[in-house]
Parts: sequence; structure tokens; C-alpha cells
Amino acid sequence: MANGVRIEGVGELRTALKRAGTLALPALSAAMIEEQEKVMASAKERTPVDFGVLRASGTVLPPKISGTGVEVVAGFGGAASDYAVIVHEDLSANHPTGQSKFLESAFLERAHEMPRALAAGVYAALKRLG
Repeated sequence: MANGVRIEGVGELRTALKRAGTLALPALSAAMIEEQEKVMASAKERTPVDFGVLRASGTVLPPKISGTGVEVVAGFGGAASDYAVIVHEDLSANHPTGQSKFLESAFLERAHEMPRALAAGVYAALKRLG
């Protein structure tokens, strides 16, 4: 347990990946995208809104598979890149709509169940992949 977050389902995820064999990385990639899209949807609901540019900039990039690893990057920026980090990190700001730490809090809220969700996603992706 790190930073008050309890991670559950790691064993289930390992079992799912072993069963997946050569399809493990594509299946895990698909599951990670689905999981990150859930985080992003929650983060967008929490994003402070002035004109909506920051909220609209939230994105999940396609997965990068290299060797035995998969990376999925999500974040806010684009047209709001000049101020996205400032809005996210400024705990003293008063936001009539939304909150600071909008992406971090959404991620931490799901973190405890991610391995289990990823394992289920790997099984589901295997069915779709063949």
C-alpha cells in the first residue's frame, strides 16, 4: 500500500497475462485504454471550467508497446498547455466548477481496483482478439 492506496487483483492480472501468451500485450493494451478512458471521463468531470478549453483538452493517447511493456499516456494540455499544470497543482485556487488535482484524484480513486479491472479487460480483449 502506497500513499494510502491499496492495490488489489495483482495476482489475477498476472494469471490473465500468462494465459494470454503472445496476445498478452495487445490484450493488455486494449484493457489499459479502457481503464484510462474511465479515469479521463472522471477527471473531465472534475476539471475546472472557465471557457472549457482545459476540460476539452483531456486525452488518452494510443498505447506504446515496447519489449514486454505497455505504456498508455493520458493528460490535459493542447490549447491549454500553458496553464494546465498550474490549474491542476494550485491547491489554493477557488474553482466555482471543478477542483485542483482533477486528474490525480480520478486516477487514485480507481487505482485500487485497476489490476483486477485490467485482468478482466485482458480476458475480454482476448475474446475480441481471437
